[in-house]
Amino acid sequence: MQVLLSRFKTLEIGIEDYNRILDVNLRGTLLMSQAVIPTMQQQKGGSIICLSSVSAQRGGGIFGGPHYSAAKAGVLGLTKAMAREFGPDQIRINALTPGLIQTDITGGLLQDERRHAILDGIPLGRLGSASDVANAALFLASDLSGYLTGITLDVNGGMLIH
Repeated sequence: MQVLLSRFKTLEIGIEDYNRILDVNLRGTLLMSQAVIPTMQQQKGGSIICLSSVSAQRGGGIFGGPHYSAAKAGVLGLTKAMAREFGPDQIRINALTPGLIQTDITGGLLQDERRHAILDGIPLGRLGSASDVANAALFLASDLSGYLTGITLDVNGGMLIH
């Protein structure tokens, strides 16, 4: 997992790293969508929530590298294209773009000084939690978002306001 979170520069990205990041993030989103869309078409509706990242919108993040940002930006493009294609089937397809989320993985990588600098750039003054992302996904999956498709919902505490 360290490779997924390390800070790569463009000229340091090997083809294996590039393929792995795109396979997990972009190809995985496509393949999972292809697996569920036929059933959703048969039942005449459904909701797909794609996971992107604030890194796609910023052109980089705290962790990851250009290939991660590119893969997550690809997820946004795929989300919008599928939303247009499958909207007539009443299948809503939206994306979440989490910011920095506190997990066991990120916790060990953030030293106190760096953590405080990051928190200073987040208007809500805290890192996100897994439940913050889950609640946003629950909203997009529910009928409360019944007229939303092709949107990008930011879950970043204001880290990126646009």
